[in-house]
Amino acid sequence: MHRIIPYLLPRRTDSEVFLIRSVDVTRLLEYVSERKAVEGNSVSLFSSMVAAMVRTSAMRPALNRFVKGFRFYQRNDMIVGFVSREGYGDDSASHLVNVAFDPGDDIFQVSEKVYGKVNASRRGDSTGTDGAVDGMSSKPRRVLRAAMGFLRFLDFHGWVPKSITEDDPNFASVFVSNMGSIGCGAPIHHLNEWGTNSIFLCIGEKYDKVVPFEGGSAVRPHIDFAFTVDERIADGVYFARSIDIFVKLLENPSAMEERFRGDGPA
Repeated sequence: MHRIIPYLLPRRTDSEVFLIRSVDVTRLLEYVSERKAVEGNSVSLFSSMVAAMVRTSAMRPALNRFVKGFRFYQRNDMIVGFVSREGYGDDSASHLVNVAFDPGDDIFQVSEKVYGKVNASRRGDSTGTDGAVDGMSSKPRRVLRAAMGFLRFLDFHGWVPKSITEDDPNFASVFVSNMGSIGCGAPIHHLNEWGTNSIFLCIGEKYDKVVPFEGGSAVRPHIDFAFTVDERIADGVYFARSIDIFVKLLENPSAMEERFRGDGPA
């Protein structure tokens, strides 16, 4: 069944599965606050979430697969993609960003790589993907349709030039959208047919939630995480256990201070 499913469900959008998890971020917020007190430290709430995704994918390698041209592929690298904005105004420029990680990277290495890319984009440093998009968008409609048809042909065969794919989050292991940064909840996002991305993660804003416990209740800060995954790359049990690992890492971020040595679950 697993071998023939790309022929039964040839499109990524035919194979989307959605899941929202609400996570208690009390300890995560404390951890980030503690790290900010350390000089030269770049750990933030967002980079901690990215680090949890990197570590989860290292422990659960099937998450780093994709289907293209009716074939299954296992990536050799771990890439997290997102859109970086130069500001929060309606007319602020935005840039496509991909950050490549070593699966063993700890939370400090992840944070340094994330903000190295973010700071470069906020300075207005354009990427090859940005240039390709800007160049094509100015073409007449019939030329643009022909160009995109050719690119889709290349995409089917895995032949799209690296200059275009290198900073396109649609070619990342995980496409992350931090909606909480603009005070928005976590929407359920679709996957795209263009590219090789099999997981889309939307992060919502922080909110207070009443949590019952024996003898009473307490108000704790929570964040919603909305996952959209291509069900063809793994089964439901694998996804559920992977998300459990992701949540546990967020609840205990100090566990990511050591490099991953490959001795976790598969």
